[in-house]
Amino acid sequence: MIEIHNFNETHQQYQSGTIPYRLLQDQAAVMLDICSNPHKTVANALDITDTDINWLLQQQESTFSYADYLGGNVYVCEVDADLKQIHGCDFEWAEAHGNWPNVTDMPMSWDSCCYLQEATGEPRWVIFLLCWNNAGGPVYYVPKHLWTAARVTEHIAATDNAWNS
Repeated sequence: MIEIHNFNETHQQYQSGTIPYRLLQDQAAVMLDICSNPHKTVANALDITDTDINWLLQQQESTFSYADYLGGNVYVCEVDADLKQIHGCDFEWAEAHGNWPNVTDMPMSWDSCCYLQEATGEPRWVIFLLCWNNAGGPVYYVPKHLWTAARVTEHIAATDNAWNS
């Protein structure tokens, strides 16, 4: 699993070819919202350009710790074993098993569990976020080849049901 601590690291991971541009755009959208220096509003992460990213890299917020400012680091899953680190909240499970369930154990609702839309074509990533503290929580990006093991369809349905009921 790839662990990323700030936006500068996200950009470095993109430049090294470790993560795709789409994940860089998604993190840039989050960081642009917290910048104290005003920047043009970008309503959709897909509209973020290299110009926006280069501007963001010049801001002090690009070095801010994701854990400190967003409640957790960013993780990019690569293999099935990585999914065991994405923990949700189910008190009955935790009481019975002595730990929190992970995405492979059972479907759960999340603060955010959704497909990342692409500019063209079908989504290739899903995001999992559970806010464990007042700042937020860790963000997990799961690529399409892991969706079956991660029970993505079930998690999205549980999340949609919890938020829409």
